Amino acid sequence: MSGAQQHRPALGICLIVAGFTVFSGMDALVKHSAQTFAIEHITLIRYAAHLTLLLVFIPFVGIRAVLRGGKLGFLVIRGCFLFLATVLFFGAIASLPLAEAAAISFLAPILTVGLSALILKEPVGIRRWSAVAVGFLGVLIILRPGLQALTMAHLMVLGTAFCFSAFSLMTRHAGNETPVLATLFLTAATGVAGSAALLPFAGTWPVTSGSSWGILVLIGLLALLAEFCLVHAYRCAAESLLAPFQYIQMLWATLLGWAVFNSLPDFWTSIGATLIVGAGLYIWLREVRIRQVTPSEAPASAPM
Repeated sequence: MSGAQQHRPALGICLIVAGFTVFSGMDALVKHSAQTFAIEHITLIRYAAHLTLLLVFIPFVGIRAVLRGGKLGFLVIRGCFLFLATVLFFGAIASLPLAEAAAISFLAPILTVGLSALILKEPVGIRRWSAVAVGFLGVLIILRPGLQALTMAHLMVLGTAFCFSAFSLMTRHAGNETPVLATLFLTAATGVAGSAALLPFAGTWPVTSGSSWGILVLIGLLALLAEFCLVHAYRCAAESLLAPFQYIQMLWATLLGWAVFNSLPDFWTSIGATLIVGAGLYIWLREVRIRQVTPSEAPASAPM
């Protein structure tokens, strides 16, 4: 990220808030559509609409603008992790309240710290390890194993957190040299291929109204808009500035869950979510201070 790109913090903040707001609206539409369509169908249309819109631009920019760069295989694997996170999260919110699923999914940035230490051998001090432990405690409070039945949806959202943390680690090391259009295109193409592979498990397509199909297309367009906002947000400002604003998704998940689905998080979910968000914010503060000591460390590029 160039210095010029980092000197637009206000625009970066607006873009990341807009991106996670759009993602929240998309999640609500997915939960609504899951009453009619199989998750595999929703995921396919989500990525197909995303890819179709990008294909419109190829005659104008050329195929080289989409496929250039030296990390295409790396980006495809990265896209696979995002696809798995997407399909697992869509499956989870079909039956879980939005706020509960969002709270557990915020384990992802906490898992990223643990995985970076265990896999990449990055130094992680006792304070950040303590924050990781607090985040896991928050998840245990929400799930309360032994006191309530753990459902497949709970396991799916935990899988979402793991896949997204792996995706985030790969994003951190992808760099910013790959053009935005290439990144978005490979993400969409990987998602379409993965969704198509799952279709045999989805059953027949439902017979429903045109408006229901329109909502599926809208889900794909919103996903592309949100990802575009996030990519450009992290090119306008440093990750250390923007990271806390991702938690606005928790607020939107709570509000949309209440307004659209008449559900609010219970007492234990609220306590657990508070611990998870607090742990994530503390990890962010520690990383900001560490980067101030070692300013040569390059900021990560955007999650998508």
